[in-house]
Amino acid sequence: MDTSSRAVIATALGLPAALLLLMLIVGAEPTLTCTTPLASGGAAGVSGPTGQTVAGLSEGQLQLARNGVAIGKQRGMPESVIVSELAAQATESSFRNLANPTVPESLNYANDGLGYDHDSVGPHQMRASIWGSVGIAKLMDPVYQINWFYDQAERLGNTAGPMSPAELAQEIERSAPNAYAGQLELARRLYALFADIDPASMPRTPAGAPAAGCGPNGSGTPLPAQASEFGRAVIEHAARWIGTPYVWGGGDTTGPTGGGFDCSGLTLYAVYHASGGRIRLPHYTQAQQDHPTAQIIPFAERAPGDLIFFTAQGDTDSHHVGIYYGRDEQGRDLLLHAPQSGQTVTLTPLSAWDGEHIDVRRYSVPATSSPDTSLPGGRT
Repeated sequence: MDTSSRAVIATALGLPAALLLLMLIVGAEPTLTCTTPLASGGAAGVSGPTGQTVAGLSEGQLQLARNGVAIGKQRGMPESVIVSELAAQATESSFRNLANPTVPESLNYANDGLGYDHDSVGPHQMRASIWGSVGIAKLMDPVYQINWFYDQAERLGNTAGPMSPAELAQEIERSAPNAYAGQLELARRLYALFADIDPASMPRTPAGAPAAGCGPNGSGTPLPAQASEFGRAVIEHAARWIGTPYVWGGGDTTGPTGGGFDCSGLTLYAVYHASGGRIRLPHYTQAQQDHPTAQIIPFAERAPGDLIFFTAQGDTDSHHVGIYYGRDEQGRDLLLHAPQSGQTVTLTPLSAWDGEHIDVRRYSVPATSSPDTSLPGGRT
């Protein structure tokens, strides 16, 4: 050991334990999770010969790319297969969940734009005439389509082993010859960006269920019918966080805090952004229910985008709040909400609260109000 090494060790031993711990924390690389902000995840400046840059992808596109990696990791896929899946998404849809006017039912689901290739829908452009027996709801679900690609890779078995990522994508997607090679550089860079994602941060799925990756991002969910412009905006701002973990006290006007949302954190975020910053609800269910901008609505007149508050029998204050989403294909009322610890933002049938007192509130922007320009936050 040389003199300089001894000096470094002696200096370290002389430091207080708390300071040493702080140095270790500061020097440690942050864990990459499903809630790590996508805009800052090292994406800036990453580019390739394809002419596309990671920095140029939107948050929604990066969410689809991240799920391609996350689901592949959950399923134990080798790097080459995950790169192939990313190259296929990039080529088929530019990491967008596309609806298609040729498949009118697809327009009833939240999407990232329209595609016009035959009857193809979704990020992998699966053809409804070939794969549609599973139903349009699954075809418009990006998590389903990503799992479909990996299912096809597994079915190829040993045949897939010698294939390059571009050859494997071609074998599965059956597109124009050599269509996927041009996106391999982008795919490899996206893989490197998300390869260290922590599997523990991903929503847990029941045994035998398809891998969920980081969960859905709101794209692919059924669009609510008969919603006002404001009500639809409330739903869209909340639905983009589907799959985000529940965190008690989490969420403000900027998005998740502490890695997630609680029930009133999600609703204050959605109403704030739907109103263009003009309605800033407090971070407490009863206070949101009693807010001056809240209009009392009979349950029979509920509409998508209204907030629904739940009060247990014998209590005076509501203990939970969610956003009325509309009805599903079976006619069941749905609630978009952040449920409880261990769960994620999701849609739940309203019947789960049978026996509780229900209040409905609808919010409107005062004509003379102006956007909130105070500091971000929202918790009282």
